[in-house]
Parts: sequence; C-alpha cells; structure tokens
Amino acid sequence: MTSETLYNLILTTAQENTAILMIGSEGSRNDPTVTPDQYQDFDITYFVSDDVFPTFDVFDRSRFGDMMIQQILPEKNRWCWLMQFMDGNRLDLKIQPVSVVPDYLAEDTLNTILLDKTGHYTNLTATSDRTHWVQRPTQSEFDDSITEFFWVSTYVLKGILRGELLYANTFFESIVREELYRLLTWRIGRDTDFSLSVGKAHKRLPAYFEGIESLYDLSDLTGTGQALSTALKMANDLLPSLSHDLQLTYDVASVERTTDYILRQL
Repeated sequence: MTSETLYNLILTTAQENTAILMIGSEGSRNDPTVTPDQYQDFDITYFVSDDVFPTFDVFDRSRFGDMMIQQILPEKNRWCWLMQFMDGNRLDLKIQPVSVVPDYLAEDTLNTILLDKTGHYTNLTATSDRTHWVQRPTQSEFDDSITEFFWVSTYVLKGILRGELLYANTFFESIVREELYRLLTWRIGRDTDFSLSVGKAHKRLPAYFEGIESLYDLSDLTGTGQALSTALKMANDLLPSLSHDLQLTYDVASVERTTDYILRQL
C-alpha cells in the first residue's frame, strides 16, 4: 500500500476502536526542517484508557501490511512494535495509557496529537525540532569531551602501531570521532546561537565542515592513521576559537603534547 493509504488506515483504525482515545505522532514527519521523502517512518502512539491498557499487548497489527520483520520493545507503561513491511512502509507503533499524554507532549516538541476523542488537546502549538537543538556545554562537559578525545586517540595510535586494524577502528569510530563531532556541533551551536539541530547521527555536519567524509576511510591502517591525523588537526584548529567564544577553558599544553606525540609516530 502507499504511505498515504497506511496513514489513513492508522487514523481509521483508531476512529473505529472505542478503546483508543487519542493518536500521537512523533519524529521526522512532524519536523518542519526535514524535507519529506519516501523513506520516512510513521512514528505513532495510540493512547488508550488506563484500565484497558494491559490487554493491548495482543493488538492486531496485521492490518497495516505484509510484515517483513519486526522488533518488539515492551516497556513499563508502553507496548511498542517496530515494523518493516514488504511494501517499503515502516511503522513504529506504540500503545500507552492516556494518563501519560501530558508527559508525552512535554518530552519532545516534535510530539503532537493527530486525533483526540476526549477534546482535551485540540489547540496544540505547532511542532518544531527545538527539543533537539544543540545545547551550550558546561565547563565540565567541555573538559570531559576534550579529555576523552585526546586520551582515546592514544588507543587508536596503539592499535595502528600494533597492526590491529579492528582495535584501532573500534576506538576511532565509537569514541574519537564521536567526541570530535561533539566539538564540531558546539561550534555550529555557537555560530547559530544554539538554535538548530544537526540531525540524527550528525547527518547535517557535512554542510558546515568540508571534507568530513574522509573520517570514514578506515579500510586499512594507512586510512585510519590519516583519519586520526585529520581529526587531530580539526580539533586543534577548532579549540582556541571555540573555547574563547564559549568562555570556557582547556589544558592547552596537554592538548599540544598529546597531538605532537601521536603525529610523530603516525
């Protein structure tokens, strides 16, 4: 079925089921900064009366399409099914008791109510990605990120020198590159008065920093060494102005010593 057909089915299912009191919608379909495409998921929550909620663990989901694969994620006060259908549609369906709606709306500015049979939530403000905007770091967060970046960079160097590609890449990908991205994200935040999101998995960073894709060429030790060198250069170029603009401090001598130690051995 088409995505439009699925959307209408989500609505009519709730309209016809008297136990479903509201439909909540989350995620990128509610984000005005995102360009819609055919790959967007439907992130939907059915809110039901608290007394019938326990029975909804067996809610019939076959109506939404021919299932390819699903992941079931039961949690306290929430049934959750992540479903990929053979027609290309994906539906992340949650069911929660109606009593949690105030918390649901407060936790994310992308959350909204599509259908409200109770009439309590008919004049909601427009959704936005404000909840996901880059946050100004504290001195402690700034210190922790810089220390983690340079400390774990020595692990990557050790893996390269030992000829252990998987070891080196594991630490580079999971920690060093992620901490560099935190620093780059704070730079974007500072330049935009902390009023935007860089998107899931930092997907908007390439629009602000040229050549960042080179940090993914890790197929051999030479590539990993070059990626580490590039990351170190980016961090060293960034930190003086970033710390000044954010009015935060860092151990300049330690950063310079560590950078010099690594680069001399690469």
